[in-house]
Amino acid sequence: MTALTSIVRKAAFTLSLLASFMTVSTALAADMTANWPAWNAASPPVFPGETWQRYVSPEEAGWSSEKLDEAMERGAQLGGDALFVVYNGAVLAEWGQTARRMNVHSVRKSLMSALYGIAKAEGKIDLSASLGALGIDEITPLTEAEKSATVANLLETRSGVYLPAAYETRSMKRGRPERGSHAPGSFWYYNNWDFNALGTIYNRQTSSDLFQDFEARLARPIGMQDFSLQHTFYRANPEVSRHPAYLYRLTARDMARFGLLFLNEGRWQDNQLVPADWVAESTRPHLERERGGGYGYMWWTFARGLKKLGTYAALGNGGQTIIVVPGARLVLVHKAHTEAGHRVETREILDVLIAILKARTGPPAATPELVPAVQPAPPRCGRRTDIGTAIPACRYL
Repeated sequence: MTALTSIVRKAAFTLSLLASFMTVSTALAADMTANWPAWNAASPPVFPGETWQRYVSPEEAGWSSEKLDEAMERGAQLGGDALFVVYNGAVLAEWGQTARRMNVHSVRKSLMSALYGIAKAEGKIDLSASLGALGIDEITPLTEAEKSATVANLLETRSGVYLPAAYETRSMKRGRPERGSHAPGSFWYYNNWDFNALGTIYNRQTSSDLFQDFEARLARPIGMQDFSLQHTFYRANPEVSRHPAYLYRLTARDMARFGLLFLNEGRWQDNQLVPADWVAESTRPHLERERGGGYGYMWWTFARGLKKLGTYAALGNGGQTIIVVPGARLVLVHKAHTEAGHRVETREILDVLIAILKARTGPPAATPELVPAVQPAPPRCGRRTDIGTAIPACRYL
């Protein structure tokens, strides 16, 4: 196993991963997408109701059945557990356990980003506010320089606070810069301290709970079929930090609804749930690396061919993804049971995405024929448990 593979499999979203975005996205030929804006406009977007609808055939959506089948078969061989692909609001293809709840890992950060957009618009959170002004501190007290980091710095994971954090990986610990080595806002480091502190700030500034707000402001309005507060968790490590991680178990089909919300610029049917300007701001690259890829407000961005399609993604350990491709009106969700030892590299999922995009052949039908999608029932669990707790009846819910 190469060093890069080892890092990616252990959920180290490092600069090497950004470079891989560039390599994969070169596979998308520039002239391949020339007609896509017109194709996308040929059919109005749809939204799922209580359940998803699917195209009666890929050709109804402008895709080749044969090439799409090949791409999905490729996805099924990666070693993950679910793949769910949506075009223009209806299911284009799906595979695996799309109704099984699994830990989303760092996808949680993009979910939080949406809540920040809502809170900012309502005047509850000021992105320019500093940690010091907000009363944010740590077991190891923050220095005055660290207290000058702003909420925006944390959203970009450029706080300059290099202290132990709850729910961090070994690679995060190994790669943590020396304390005081970089001023706030000057250096990008994928830092769980920043992300966890944002949870504390959100709860304090809104006088609410981020999980309850996610349910009320996002999950219910977009009709998540399987979401339950029973499957949300705080993971604390009080010996090292005051700020717990906030964890979710979600299904692929519910994650696709969240991706579809962003594909439609924060709008769900007639309701603007997340401000459109926040969707644009949070998913643009606030920093770009020389070798490709970038990072926004807790969203990953891409280079070259995928950049031309406006692609951005929520990425989590072991192959948890919500990839939004506005230029193709596409959302791809991939899931893997990391608690069962299943892991898939982000690079491999991007290869499947490229194969799916290459299966596109033309515009969708003006009025595509839709039928109810397969609706597997989610497994049930009798009681709430912490992420990773070895209770056989609940472990993989």
